[in-house]
Amino acid sequence: MKSLSYITAGCLVSVIMLLIYAGLQQTYRTAANDPQVQLVQDVCRQLQEGKEADEVIAGNAFDISRSLAPFITLYDAQGKPLRSNGLLNGQMPMLPKGFFEEVKKNGAFEVSWQPRSAVRMAMVIDRVDAEPVQFVASGRSLQLAEQRIGNMLLMVFAAWAACMALLTVSSILGNFISRR
Repeated sequence: MKSLSYITAGCLVSVIMLLIYAGLQQTYRTAANDPQVQLVQDVCRQLQEGKEADEVIAGNAFDISRSLAPFITLYDAQGKPLRSNGLLNGQMPMLPKGFFEEVKKNGAFEVSWQPRSAVRMAMVIDRVDAEPVQFVASGRSLQLAEQRIGNMLLMVFAAWAACMALLTVSSILGNFISRR
């Protein structure tokens, strides 16, 4: 009967650790969108107030596969990039057509986008009516968020392993004492 209580305790510890991991993982991942949400909202507002694309996105373009900085890209109604301060393979980022369809149906869209191996972006896309600009997208690398998630996974696993070791030792000692 005692072994059943240790198994139950082990299951509870496992479920609790999984919930901790899932909650923290989602917190890290969704927080990775925060700067892009702000940028997209600001750029949409500026475009609606009559600013031109060149005024809203100024400065030199950078390679998004090698930078942690957020970038902004403006798209036309067909999803063709018009202006961007971020480049991928020397070109303005081309998002999948399905992203734009999702925005048309449901409004602002947050998604992880992996345009190529080892390049993952936290993207936020929204619609704006500022001819010719119809969509504003902002993204940034998920590299730091994924590193933090990996470190957190190791910590949760270590805590789980320590709890399971304590339960195992407790079970063995309990059995030894009850036999005496």
